[in-house]
Amino acid sequence: MKKFLTIIVLLTLLCSCKKSSLNIINPNVPTSYSLTTENGIKSFALGIINKQFGNVENAGKVNLFVIALTQHSIMGDELFSPYGNFGFRWANQVYSIQPPGMSTPVLNPLGVSQLSTLQGFNNRESGQQNVFLYEWNFAYNYIAQSNQLLKALNNPALDLEGSSAEIATKKAVLSAWAYWWKGYAYSRIGSIYLAGLIVDDAGNTTNNYVSHDKIILEANKNFDLAIEALNGISPDETYIQTFKSITPSYNIPDKVIEPSMWIHNINTMKARNMLVNKKFIDMTISDWNNILSITENGITESDHVFIQGMTNDGINDVSGGFFHPFILLGTLQEFTFVSERLIQEYHDNDVRLQKNFSLNGAYPPNIRGRGLQFGTRWKVKNIENGGSFATNNNQGTLSVAGSYEENELMKAEALINTGNIEEGLIIIDNIRNFQHAGIAPVSNTGLNVTQANEELRREKRVALFMRGTAFYDARRWGITSPISSGGGRIGGMVFLPVNYLDTGATSPQVRPCIINYNYVDYFDVSATEIDLNQPSMLSAPIKN
Repeated sequence: MKKFLTIIVLLTLLCSCKKSSLNIINPNVPTSYSLTTENGIKSFALGIINKQFGNVENAGKVNLFVIALTQHSIMGDELFSPYGNFGFRWANQVYSIQPPGMSTPVLNPLGVSQLSTLQGFNNRESGQQNVFLYEWNFAYNYIAQSNQLLKALNNPALDLEGSSAEIATKKAVLSAWAYWWKGYAYSRIGSIYLAGLIVDDAGNTTNNYVSHDKIILEANKNFDLAIEALNGISPDETYIQTFKSITPSYNIPDKVIEPSMWIHNINTMKARNMLVNKKFIDMTISDWNNILSITENGITESDHVFIQGMTNDGINDVSGGFFHPFILLGTLQEFTFVSERLIQEYHDNDVRLQKNFSLNGAYPPNIRGRGLQFGTRWKVKNIENGGSFATNNNQGTLSVAGSYEENELMKAEALINTGNIEEGLIIIDNIRNFQHAGIAPVSNTGLNVTQANEELRREKRVALFMRGTAFYDARRWGITSPISSGGGRIGGMVFLPVNYLDTGATSPQVRPCIINYNYVDYFDVSATEIDLNQPSMLSAPIKN
């Protein structure tokens, strides 16, 4: 593998970066497709996942999707990264931290908000430091490929093999595949950007930017079209073989997502879209009842879900031996680290904490001197050593859309906030049992609605670690809002250097602090799009 060091100099700021082993290739993608043949159109459908790749200035070909997932984890404060690569440090820069005993907060080294920093890098010259480009680019790559697939399925020249019933099943699976990934991509755009583009025609675009709320409506429209394609077909041999043929081998195609399971996956995503794009304080009883209605037909314990894995050699996949969240967190790369604010969510004696993390005295507080939040006492345990979330040798799979736990915890939150506290707490206990947490139940302990919501918040943080929901939840709960607007976190644990501790302290210690994240709710549209596609006069706002 190649070794390289990316050196970034932006504006007047210097930031050294992480040196890592990267060998980025585009794995086993046919250089051309015949979209009128069965093999050709199946290969094209399989190739949607390869649209995670994109060329980024100063970084080469990178996995845009994995970088976007990691940005969510660090903004949700379940992980942190002190490195400037891919803008991680800038997305991760809280505004201030106030240690106990100090009368004034300690500002981050830049002295400005996250939004000001990110907007300063939102230009094409900034290359890989532009946080706004990653999620936008991979999502519209998915949409473009899906549009082309749908166009090919409507081509009269398409020659599929088998009986009329078999051909109908193949077309239904491929159509559902295209609509699913379009719905997924629009969900990601609408849940993180102020505005987006609705692009339905292969090879065409538009400069009419619409609000993120309208993008979410478009996401759900495509999900409904996927359900329409799936309704009425059975998981027969034609279905099974077609699904396997469009699922990469490292994503375990033998775990076939049958039509009913697929519809459950879609409903969980639709519930997520509704929940995460409205602030908790603005939710109504009607909203909670809608969440309950959708999650009742969401992912079940026995359903298979959409995942991303790796090949044994880490090359013949979309990770390139580096771009997977488990590799980034692994003890070899240490590109990301677990946050003390995640660790504090675990209850005493939670087996999940013991299984996945261990105290480690080697890490300094304030790694690389870039902010007080960049420190931890906890080292991850790799999968090959019994853990669940990290690897040095390309092991493990990660849920990239919904999951059983997410569906149930959305249901639990809706129950708690519609007066059914005990029912919601029973679900929390069930999820803890499902994940073998080994902690005492919280149901039938007399918790009120505030206490029950706190248990729900903690459990979502732990049970859905690295599932892509941490920032969404922190945003809707108001935690990432400025303290002046009622946001922030009081009592967030921070690994502090000696000079921020009580007189007489001789070693770094963890202390509860007041953390003012002051993060932007929705990103500006990336300059990599705007510079080449100026918005029409009718467009929604594209900048905060």
